[in-house]
Amino acid sequence: MTLGLIAFIAALGTCIGVAGGLLGVGTSVFTVLLLIHVAGLSMGSAVSTSLVIVAATSGVALIPYCRAGAVMWRAGAAFSVASMTGAFVGGLASGWMPTRAVVAIFSMAMVAAAIAMLWTPRPRASEDERGSNPSMLAVAAAGLPIGGMTGLVGLGGGFAVLPLLVLFTSTPLRSAVGTTLLVVALNTLAGLAGHFPHAAVAWRLAVCVGVAASAGSLLGARLGRGVDLRVLRRVCAAVMIVAAAAVLVAGKSGG
Repeated sequence: MTLGLIAFIAALGTCIGVAGGLLGVGTSVFTVLLLIHVAGLSMGSAVSTSLVIVAATSGVALIPYCRAGAVMWRAGAAFSVASMTGAFVGGLASGWMPTRAVVAIFSMAMVAAAIAMLWTPRPRASEDERGSNPSMLAVAAAGLPIGGMTGLVGLGGGFAVLPLLVLFTSTPLRSAVGTTLLVVALNTLAGLAGHFPHAAVAWRLAVCVGVAASAGSLLGARLGRGVDLRVLRRVCAAVMIVAAAAVLVAGKSGG
């Protein structure tokens, strides 16, 4: 792979990072697509490399939320313990699952992310208001399948974690975003551990795209202040649905 192509991929990674910073969740879908269709990686290598990139991007984005005290550590820990278990098992399972099955799961995850993209979270009256005491058992139970999906197809799962935290634990929106970033960072690391025995990480790509996407996410977070993002959400959702159909058809035709 030439340096020019790597630079082009990194530039696209920056765009994905900006979109992620603007929208908060859902853009790891595009990272996997970038690695497969532009970088030319296999599905397995793209998934494991995506996990590295998403972990780095989420970790960088989490820093300002930690500094602001906008992370619900108890809910995040309960979610993470279960979801990391699911992610590790999902990462291991992806090694013996047929590629067609992984592609089908990836396509369904894309549709779910698109639907979540259309959901507009309503912030509570006060961002300083603490959420109600959630059932940690319920939160942990929800974490298992989300983590499994992360390990299988390389998506962070934030599009599922954020609505759950806002709707079912009464977590204030800003704290829900910070807690989601914590869960995603831990999930992707656990999923990556599950992938190590059978899928190679394209480390040079992972570093280049990870740095570019992290910088883009910080830029997107700044650009997103006071901006109406409904149109961008709808465009991203439409692209995800079309891409999901294309990926599924390509996976079937490829046998």
